[in-house]
Amino acid sequence: MLRRATAIAALLLASAHLVAVAEGPAKYVVLVSVDGLSASYLEDPRADMPNLRAIASQGVSARGMLTVLPSVTWPSHTSLATGTFPAKHGVVGNSSWNRETNKQVTYIGDPVLTKQQAIRVPTLYDVAHQAGLSTASVIWPCSNGAKTLDWVIPDSNKPELHAQYTTPGFVEELSDAGIDISKLGEWGWGKQYSTQRDILYTQVTKHLLSQHKVNLILLHLVTPDGVEHAYGPNTPAAYQSVAESDQRLGEVWAALQEPPFAGQSALFVVSDHGFAPYEQTIQPNVVLKDLGLVAVGNKDEVERRDAWCIAQGGSAFVYVLDESRRDELTDRLEKDFNEVAAIQSVLRPEQFTKLGVPDPADNPEAPHLMLMTGPGFSFTNNVTGPVVSEVGSHRGAHGHDPRPDFMHAMFVAAGAGLANGKQLDVIKNVDIAPTIAHLLGLEFPCDGRILTEALAP
Repeated sequence: MLRRATAIAALLLASAHLVAVAEGPAKYVVLVSVDGLSASYLEDPRADMPNLRAIASQGVSARGMLTVLPSVTWPSHTSLATGTFPAKHGVVGNSSWNRETNKQVTYIGDPVLTKQQAIRVPTLYDVAHQAGLSTASVIWPCSNGAKTLDWVIPDSNKPELHAQYTTPGFVEELSDAGIDISKLGEWGWGKQYSTQRDILYTQVTKHLLSQHKVNLILLHLVTPDGVEHAYGPNTPAAYQSVAESDQRLGEVWAALQEPPFAGQSALFVVSDHGFAPYEQTIQPNVVLKDLGLVAVGNKDEVERRDAWCIAQGGSAFVYVLDESRRDELTDRLEKDFNEVAAIQSVLRPEQFTKLGVPDPADNPEAPHLMLMTGPGFSFTNNVTGPVVSEVGSHRGAHGHDPRPDFMHAMFVAAGAGLANGKQLDVIKNVDIAPTIAHLLGLEFPCDGRILTEALAP
């Protein structure tokens, strides 16, 4: 861990030359990620989204946006903020297994790692801060302890992490302004509070604009994701959550039409992934247990792992932990998992590294195999029960291959420096950070490209 932190510090030091090179067309940018908002909702007549459609008509939208593999929240948001794929930025999943420490690494909720420990490359807000711009994040993943964020509220479900990482004095400042965020940690990620949370996050964003004139704000809205997990996408509950998010987007857009933001600001609305319905789960660790590669004791507590699987929803990471038999077991597991009908494909490193997943030779958290499934199924980490099991209800998942339409993420942007009423083809989420950097007059080399076709002529 010390070597990793030292390497990250060196990368950030090396990035110190990345400063503003010119005055960009936008002085202020708000990047809003609506968790789980599939690109298809923009054209879906059942989705009540007048605000987002109005913003798109005044700016640019894309037919879809390719997120990363696995298409889950923490890697996706890190790619949005860095313009790089997981192989480079290092956040490989919502959770992973570290083969050096032989322990699970949990990224979702940022329970252990700070931003500096988790992200291996400079972020957009690092570069903006170095250029003298003010920066803020409102529950943006992997932001804990970020020294280049002037204001931050962590994306965590633990009260102690909110107390530790929320900008000192910010709770009191917001309270004085009539915005009470003191219960965010207590509420956690309970779905019954998601609407209240998104209302608060939007109020915080408007406060940062009106009172602090923040140049770059990263805002994460959450309601659709939790609802779609519970009830599935394109259901009545999902459409209600989408409509609520549209109201929040309308509030942010309206704030950017007021002085001094009018004519000098841009709004980017994105999401981290799409969604797929499922009614059955796949338990790869049951296969590993049946092969004698996982041993369990009382209360099904795992006592030995010669191999292990970490589920990512529509995909799963398989780690071969017995080094003495790694090649043999990898070949055996590829064959056995290919015989599970619910698994669509089994990818080896030479296949998944082409999709931005790190090579296990380069990263101890990278898997030796990736399992892929499609709509109708989701992976779990369970070690008991049948390999494929009925859920008993209609639910939603993501984490799948990002290329099919159902997993495409949202992209809409409007404001200073952007074209008017233009639709793009499918873009990549690593293109967002360099495009925002360009609008702010920043130089930001990364895996992505500036969306020149989205810019005003």
